[in-house]
Amino acid sequence: MELLAQLAPKTFWNAPNGSSELWVKIIIAFFIGIGFFIGMMNVPTQMRRPIVFTVTFVSGLFYFLFWIYPAPINKAPEDAPRNTLEAFSFWISDSQAVVADLTNIIASFLIGLGIYSLLRVHLGKIKKQQRDWQFSVVLIVSMLAMILFGYVDFYMRLDPANSKMAGSGYVGWTFWQFGRDLLFNGLLQNMDAGMFSIVAFYILSAAYRAFRARSIEATILLVTALVVMLSLMGLVEFYWAQGVDSAHLSNNFKLDNVARWLRGNVQTPAIRGIDFGVGIGLLAMGVRLWLNLEKTGSAS
Repeated sequence: MELLAQLAPKTFWNAPNGSSELWVKIIIAFFIGIGFFIGMMNVPTQMRRPIVFTVTFVSGLFYFLFWIYPAPINKAPEDAPRNTLEAFSFWISDSQAVVADLTNIIASFLIGLGIYSLLRVHLGKIKKQQRDWQFSVVLIVSMLAMILFGYVDFYMRLDPANSKMAGSGYVGWTFWQFGRDLLFNGLLQNMDAGMFSIVAFYILSAAYRAFRARSIEATILLVTALVVMLSLMGLVEFYWAQGVDSAHLSNNFKLDNVARWLRGNVQTPAIRGIDFGVGIGLLAMGVRLWLNLEKTGSAS
C-alpha cells in the first residue's frame, strides 16, 4: 500500500494510503501486468524485437528527458503549472519516483528468476547425483538458511521494541538475530575475506610477471611501483629521510615526497584518463542499447 501512496502532493500515480482509489489502481495495475506477461508469452517471435526496442527506447527517453529537461525548483504541494511546458516538467518530476519503484520491482523479478534458475540446476544435479552434487546441497541449504534468518531478522527489527537491541549488548536478541549474525557476519564475510586473501597471491604473481624489466615501459613501471611500495614501509622511509638535508634542495627527494609526486602527477591523471575513456565507452554502449543498435544477446 505504500508504493503508490508515497508521493506528495497526490498525483495520478498515487492516492491516499488505505483509500479505495488506491486499491482500485493497484488492482488495475495487477491485471494489466498479468495481461502484459500473458501477451508477451504468446506474442509471435518476429514481434518480440520491435516490442523490446519500443520498451527500451521509451524507458531510456524518460530518463533522458528527466535529466535534461528543466526541473521545478522548490516546488510546493499547492503549486500548479502555468503552461504546457511547466505541466510536463511537473509530470516528469512526479513520475520519476514511480518509475524508479517499477525498476526495483523488475529487478526483484530478475532476482526471483535467478533463484529459480539456481534451484532448478542444482536440484537436478542432486536428483541425478552428478559429480560434486554434495556441494549443491550445501549451496541450497546455505541459501535457504540465509534467506530465512535474514527475513525473520528484518521483520523483527521493524518492531519498535527491538529498535535499540543492536546497541544494548545483545540484550533481548533471539535465536533469529544470533543466527543471522552468525551466518552473515561470522561466516559469509569471513569466507569472502579468505577468498580475496587467496586471490592476492595470484595478483602478486601477475604483478611479478608484469614488473620484470624486459622493456623500457616495464622498467619504468617497476621503478615507480618500487618507490611507492617503499614509501609505505615506515622503517625504510624513516632511514631514507635521515640521509636528506631538510634545508637543501634534496629535501624534495625524500621518499614520501617522491611517492606523493608520483601519485598526484602520474597515477591520478592516468586513472582519470582511463575513467574518462571508460565513461565515453559506457555512453556509447548506452546509446547503442537505447537505440537497439547492439545486436549481441538481442531477441531474434
